[in-house]
Amino acid sequence: MGYERWLPSPPKVQKPRSLFNAASLAYVGDCIYELYARRHFLFPPLNIEEYNDRVTAVVRCEAQDALLQKLLSDNYLSEEERNVLRWGKNIGSAKTRTKKRAGAAVYNRASSLETLVGYLYLKNVKRLEEVMLKLGFSTDSSMQFILEEAKSK
Repeated sequence: MGYERWLPSPPKVQKPRSLFNAASLAYVGDCIYELYARRHFLFPPLNIEEYNDRVTAVVRCEAQDALLQKLLSDNYLSEEERNVLRWGKNIGSAKTRTKKRAGAAVYNRASSLETLVGYLYLKNVKRLEEVMLKLGFSTDSSMQFILEEAKSK
């Protein structure tokens, strides 16, 4: 059907931490995280404002921090993944409204989650899928809707 692979293919990188700094991985991770959020809310069809409201609610640093706390409290991450989180938490950035609104600790933890997402995207997409599923992002609800629509035609 062609819908099995929905993420862009990552470049072949054996050791992302040796090629990219934490900020680069967080930059990529932010994009991939938002892509998961947008895909999660894609079906049933909504108006643009509702899409934006739902996606914004889960991509805010406060929501990312809460989801990261779930992963940590469930002891879901490997030692390697926890090391990536620690590395990503140290990203230095200029003061932003987000950082002022949520506080530096929340912002830094959210950045560490984005770093992990970027790292897993480059290193192990299967594990990324598992982590995102654990965070509550469906990886198949949109797929089910697409398949059901295709069958009904």
